[in-house]
Amino acid sequence: MAGWVGCSSKSEATTVEVKLSTMQCAMCSHTIEEALKKVDGVQSVEVNLDAKTAKVTFDDKMTSVPALEQAVVKVGYAANDKKADADAYAKLPSCCQVPEN
Repeated sequence: MAGWVGCSSKSEATTVEVKLSTMQCAMCSHTIEEALKKVDGVQSVEVNLDAKTAKVTFDDKMTSVPALEQAVVKVGYAANDKKADADAYAKLPSCCQVPEN
């Protein structure tokens, strides 16, 4: 009688901090959180408005840091060293745009 042998490719959860230098208000925080939650493999998102960061836990077999950054960039915000999409940024409410000096 043959036995069943399983092969597990168990994914590890990875937690990273994404810098959000252009985040201005609670609306920004909500928009960024929702964008990150839509990325396949994201398990949790904690946005810290005061620190201008997001702590993201994700399945590293399903997504990556560049994919997380791209999700933020697409909704009009800078993520780490990636600049915000100019068209998306222009459509943000004024409270979500960086005040000009």
